[in-house]
Amino acid sequence: MNQFKSAWQFAFTHWQFFAVLAFPIFFIEVSSAYFLTGATEIMSAGNMEDLTEYFAANNFPIFILSLLSIILSMSFMGGVFVAFDALSNNKSIKPYDALFRGFRKFFPLLGAYLICFFATMLGLIMLILPAFYIGARLSLFPAYMMLENKGVMDSISSSWESTDEHGTTLFLLTLVFFTLTSVVAAVVAIVSGGSDTESVSVLTLVLSGLVEYIFIFPWAYVYYSLYQSLKTA
Repeated sequence: MNQFKSAWQFAFTHWQFFAVLAFPIFFIEVSSAYFLTGATEIMSAGNMEDLTEYFAANNFPIFILSLLSIILSMSFMGGVFVAFDALSNNKSIKPYDALFRGFRKFFPLLGAYLICFFATMLGLIMLILPAFYIGARLSLFPAYMMLENKGVMDSISSSWESTDEHGTTLFLLTLVFFTLTSVVAAVVAIVSGGSDTESVSVLTLVLSGLVEYIFIFPWAYVYYSLYQSLKTA
């Protein structure tokens, strides 16, 4: 698969740019996971009273981290496609400028994401594989929104219509990236989680987050490269 190879080459070529772009959301997600891990451990012990006390003591940081996670996730989603477009066309852009452009489209991105999420979940209810197919077909909506300034429904419909002839390829690439990410993340969690100490727990969260973002950029670039090829065809 040439798309698979070129996506990794592009990600490695610009890895420093992408590391800076991903750092804010990476930090927030690891911090959020750390707080949720504490709640999960209490739940596994079956002590609901301790769980209530835990959330009462940490409700403010959990709320702030959750809010920041949503904001930065949408900003990152849009910023990635802005960054891809600038880097592919040798345009000057800073990582946080791309992130800010995504932030300016926060509400449209969130609305489109929620619609695509529920559509994908519908596919998951039907069977697992249709969920990957639907998700792949809708994956170009951030490109249409960020690079062509289309609205929520126009971006979603444009993604669906433009990928009609490429659905199978997108499905396979999406499935490959999802499988690789899941397998590597599981291996990292097993290797780094051999102890119950707090330091290892944090290490596991950090390494799992790194695995996620190592795969995110080539994965997303597959969608961007298809968008570009459709525009120049």
